Amino acid sequence: MNSGEQEHDKELEAPAEDRAPPNPAMVPFAPPEAPLAAPEPTPSTHSRLADAALVMLLVVGYVSPTVAALVALATGARGLAFICFGIAAVGIGIWAIIRLYRRTRTHGRGAALAWADILVLGILPAWGLFYNHIVNATCQVMECEASGEVFRPLAEPEVFGLLAFHLVTALAYVVSRRRRAALHPPMAELLVHAGMLAGMAIHVLLAVHFGKWVLIGVVFPPAFLPCLSPVLTVILYGAELRHRLRLRGADARAIGKPLAVYREGPEQSFLPEKIHRPTLLRALALSPVVLGVHAVIQAVWLGHAAGALQVFTRTCDYTLSRLPVEVLPGDCHYLCTVAARGHSWLVRPLRMGRRGGVPIIVNRQLAVANAFEDLLHERWPRFGRLARRTYDLLARPVCNYLRPAWVSDVVYLLMKPAEWVFYLVLVLLDPRSPETRIDRMYR
Repeated sequence: MNSGEQEHDKELEAPAEDRAPPNPAMVPFAPPEAPLAAPEPTPSTHSRLADAALVMLLVVGYVSPTVAALVALATGARGLAFICFGIAAVGIGIWAIIRLYRRTRTHGRGAALAWADILVLGILPAWGLFYNHIVNATCQVMECEASGEVFRPLAEPEVFGLLAFHLVTALAYVVSRRRRAALHPPMAELLVHAGMLAGMAIHVLLAVHFGKWVLIGVVFPPAFLPCLSPVLTVILYGAELRHRLRLRGADARAIGKPLAVYREGPEQSFLPEKIHRPTLLRALALSPVVLGVHAVIQAVWLGHAAGALQVFTRTCDYTLSRLPVEVLPGDCHYLCTVAARGHSWLVRPLRMGRRGGVPIIVNRQLAVANAFEDLLHERWPRFGRLARRTYDLLARPVCNYLRPAWVSDVVYLLMKPAEWVFYLVLVLLDPRSPETRIDRMYR
C-alpha cells in the first residue's frame, strides 16, 4: 500500500467533526437558491357589469366629492382657466374609473368591496342622518313653498334607535365576511343569518318610506347618494347571505357523503351550488324575534309601545307618514342661495342683486346657474320650464333649511361640478357673449 492510499484511509477513519466542510465552489452542479415566488393575482370571477357598477359606486362616493372640494379650494378661476379645471376634474374621474376597473378585473374585487362596505354601511348612513337633521323638522310650511318643501323623513330621537339596530346588523355582516367557516355554538351561526335577514327587512321598509328620493339618488349623485343607502345595503346583505348559505350547503353535503369502499373515478359533471334550506328556514323563523327585541328596546327607551314604528309614522309627506302637512298663509319670499351664504373667502360674493324685489347676495356660482337657466328659457322654453319645476321641487326647499355657514360651504363644493357644466354649455351654445349674460343676472 503506497502513501497516497494510507492518507486516504486516514481521512475516512477521521471523525465527522474533524473533516473540513466541502467548498461550494468545487461542487459543479450546486443548484442556486430559488427566490420566493410572489402570489399570483386572482382575477375577478364576477360579471363585467357587476364590477363596473361597483367601481362607479366607489368613484361617485369617494372621488367625486373629493375632487370637487380640492379644485374649488385651490382656485376661484374664471373663463378659460375655469373650463380647464372642470375638464381636468372630469378627466380625473374617468381615469379613476378605468384604472380601478382594470385592477378589479385582474386582482379581484376584495379591496374594492371592502371600501364599498365602509361607504354603504358607514359613510352614507351618517351622511343621511346629517341631511335628516337639517331639513324641516315640523310639518308646517308656507303657502308659496308647499309644493317643494322637504320634511324630515325619520323622526328624532327615534332614529337613533334605528341607527343602533343598523349597527347590529352591520356587525352580523362583518362577522360573516370575516369568518367563512360555521360558527360555534350553532346559535351564533344562526344569529348571523337572522341578523342579515332582519337588516334586509328594515332597509326595504326604509326604501319604501323614502319613495321618490330613491330615484333622485340615482339621478343626482353624489349629493343625493345617501337616498340610495337602503337599496345598496339590501344588495350587500342579500349577496352575503346567499354566499354564506351556499357555504353551509357545501358543508352539509361534505358531511353527509358516505365513504367509498372502492376507489372512485373523477366526477364528470358538477352540480350547481345550493343554499342550505334548513339554515335558511331557521333564520327566517328567528329574524322576527330579532325585530321584536328591537321593538321592545325601542318601546322601553321611548316609553311608547309603538316606538319602533314612530320613526316612520311621526313624519309627514312620506310613504309611511301619519302626520298631516299644515299649510300656513303669509307673505313668502325667496331666501339667498346657499352658496352665497357661506364664508366669503370660499364662496367669493361679487355684489348685491335683486330677485323678486328682495335684495340677495350674488356670487359667481349663482350667476352662472341663473344664466344657464336663462339660456334654457330662451332657446328651449319647454325644457326650461321643466328644469325650473324640478329645481323648485328638489333643490330650493333644501337650500332654505341649510342655515349654518359651514353647511353652505359644503353645498357650494358639491355644486362645483354642476357649475362647470353650466358654464361649458354657455360657452358652446350661447350665440352671444356668455360673460355678458352672466353679468346681467339679478340686476
